[in-house]
Amino acid sequence: METTFAGNKNLINKRIIKDKIMILLIKNGLTKKVVTGFSWKALLFGCLYPVCIGDFKGAFRHFCYASVTLGLSIFFVPFFYNSKKIKTLIEDGYKPKDDKAVEYLTRKFDYQS
Repeated sequence: METTFAGNKNLINKRIIKDKIMILLIKNGLTKKVVTGFSWKALLFGCLYPVCIGDFKGAFRHFCYASVTLGLSIFFVPFFYNSKKIKTLIEDGYKPKDDKAVEYLTRKFDYQS
């Protein structure tokens, strides 16, 4: 019975690690590191986190959500903040640096190189 539980636990850990990867995006020699998955920093710091990293468009979006929902958006924004940031960087012209990033972006966002 314990081996089955341990096997399931390892499967769950692999799934969590698989969804939490770091992508390197480059544009004109400038490299940005972007983490995928849930954003703990967005949960803890709210709309201040995007301001601190220079994502003013994301901060404005975050502030609008918080205004409309009277602050309750802080509980759902962290689930999609990182993916929205990746989409914005790709639209701005950033390209993935390695094959692992290309594979992830193709699978998740229908990225065409």
